[in-house]
Amino acid sequence: MFNENDYIVKMQPAVKKLLAYLKSKEIEFTPTDGKFNNVIFTSKDKEIKISHHSFYRFSGIACVYKEKGDHLIEAIEVTDEMFINNFMTPIIKLHFNLK
Repeated sequence: MFNENDYIVKMQPAVKKLLAYLKSKEIEFTPTDGKFNNVIFTSKDKEIKISHHSFYRFSGIACVYKEKGDHLIEAIEVTDEMFINNFMTPIIKLHFNLK
């Protein structure tokens, strides 16, 4: 059976790297709003809430595909770090106008 808390713990190495970067940009992290099960990112003038389900990839993308020639593709597993770096980070950076 899927355990959300175990999965959140599993994601922590990748999440901690993102949080360190955001902290350097003066963006604070709140792990839950308690009511709707969102993570919250806050700067002095903006806030974004992202559901745990989306942020921690409870049912998100598991692999991407790479072309390997004529009619051949290779499945590449999306790691936690890839997911955070390639999917979540751009959303947060766009919202807070980070480069």
